[in-house]
Amino acid sequence: MMVEIDNLTLFLLSLLVILALWHRFSTPTPLVHPLLLGKQAEVSSVRKKGETGVYRSWATGQGSPLTVRPANGVKVVRDVLPEPKGPEGAQPRCILDTNLSDEALSEILRLVPQALFNLFPSLSLLPAAPTPILTLLPPSPSCQLPLLLLSLAAPPSTPIIPLPHPSLLASALEEKTAHPRPGLVVVHASLIGDVLEQIVDENEERLGVLVVGDPDKACEEAVQPAKDRGMVVSWWEEIWDVEGKKDVSIPDAHFNDTHSYFYHQSENGDVQITKFTHLNITAGIAGTLSLFPADKRPSRTLKDVVASAVRLDTPFGMTLAVASIWSGAGFRMLGRVTPDWPATGESIDARAELNALAQGDSPSPSLLFLTKEHHEVLVQELQSTYARHPLASLVARHKLAGIKGGHVSRDSWTDKLALRNVRGGVLGNLVGESLRSVFLVGDDFPDPSAIALSHLLLSLPVPRVFISPSSAGPVLATHYYDIQSPGVHPTHLFQNPPADGEASHAGAPASNVEVVLRGSEGELGEMKGTLWVRGPGVGEVVSGKINPNSEGWADCGHVAKVRPNGTFVLV
Repeated sequence: MMVEIDNLTLFLLSLLVILALWHRFSTPTPLVHPLLLGKQAEVSSVRKKGETGVYRSWATGQGSPLTVRPANGVKVVRDVLPEPKGPEGAQPRCILDTNLSDEALSEILRLVPQALFNLFPSLSLLPAAPTPILTLLPPSPSCQLPLLLLSLAAPPSTPIIPLPHPSLLASALEEKTAHPRPGLVVVHASLIGDVLEQIVDENEERLGVLVVGDPDKACEEAVQPAKDRGMVVSWWEEIWDVEGKKDVSIPDAHFNDTHSYFYHQSENGDVQITKFTHLNITAGIAGTLSLFPADKRPSRTLKDVVASAVRLDTPFGMTLAVASIWSGAGFRMLGRVTPDWPATGESIDARAELNALAQGDSPSPSLLFLTKEHHEVLVQELQSTYARHPLASLVARHKLAGIKGGHVSRDSWTDKLALRNVRGGVLGNLVGESLRSVFLVGDDFPDPSAIALSHLLLSLPVPRVFISPSSAGPVLATHYYDIQSPGVHPTHLFQNPPADGEASHAGAPASNVEVVLRGSEGELGEMKGTLWVRGPGVGEVVSGKINPNSEGWADCGHVAKVRPNGTFVLV
């Protein structure tokens, strides 16, 4: 029997085949295979009573040695800046809004310790009898460069003690057991009067004082009484005048030498002091760089600039800055616009800090490390601008379909049609086409719907990184390409998405740490307890909640639960 096919049927069949082929080949593939997200951590086969098993990153595995440095040549912090060679060494990059080449930075790191030992004879040259350098600088990008330079130089006899707030100065000067007595205080000019008064009250006239943020020496009259008492007071600008004076033989650091002591004050006022060696910092650098896929890491070739909202007086904030310098990238900070400290109970002005980052002549960041507050403001700005676009709903439906399938990209037709122009007009092009990575950092994360909304508006993955004052590197981190979420309805572009009641998961253990939950409430299924971390990047708690039988474990101070795929949720 002959089967006749008329032209209309043939046309419809052809159209059906074309649509099927178009749907097959136009549907984007997931950025990461779902099976890889189904097993993100490996747990030990043995567990102690009241604890979960020990969790490690699936990529690291149980029994493998944990990485302690980003490269064989980086044994101490000073090694992150090797001797500059070739034209790359003369190419300047933006470091805290200052253009410095590797040659200039190397010379500064040679000169700063020499100048300090010449200006302040009270500083010790013996690693066995160290005299730490205590810094008291506001969390403002305009006055953080001295702290970064001191951290990079860090001779073994002068570890640094960055104080996060002036209220801790008295206890730091009185401390006798957690760390040696400081030999030098580096202070911002806005606090010089209070600091000198505190030093006199503590009968610490032997201390040297280095003033930062006063190039015109406007506070010279205020420091004259201290000089009359025999105190040595100098200004940061005088460091550059010491060249050619007595050459001091400074001992080289060893990876087990102390690099720094970090203070952390909890919301209830408890103070924890953690000691970090050079090995802890280099391990933290390795863990930080492992947050990126190999082709997404900060790069000199791509002229990357890392911008961080994590303060330099925290372990991870300092490690991130040092890791950026080792990678050849520039480094900028989000912080207070004015060089002062926030008042008690004052919240950060995230909008003003983002606007300040976008303004000026410094290059726009290509890698952003944001806190929850900065992320919220960024998404709100994008949301309000995008909602006014006439094709907002159409573009959102197409974009969300790709996100649901595990794919997000800035090269789609939706980005070219609408999103690219929207992002270019927000916060001074801060999230324009030069931006290629955004990380959420802290100990508190938005709900999954808010994360999905940022995926849509930024057209980028938004990995989360959980940090702790006890660790120089990340503790938990999501997979770079993990954009799993319950999704966002297109109407949420015109209003805030509802909270789901549970924060987004914080990911699996970072590449070179181990994680355990203590005080676990369940034997099977979902496990819940206090989060503890151990690894080469974890410092030694020397004051606060000290556990002599800790076996290297440090309490992160958070309760978490672990999912079957090895990711953790903070509760």
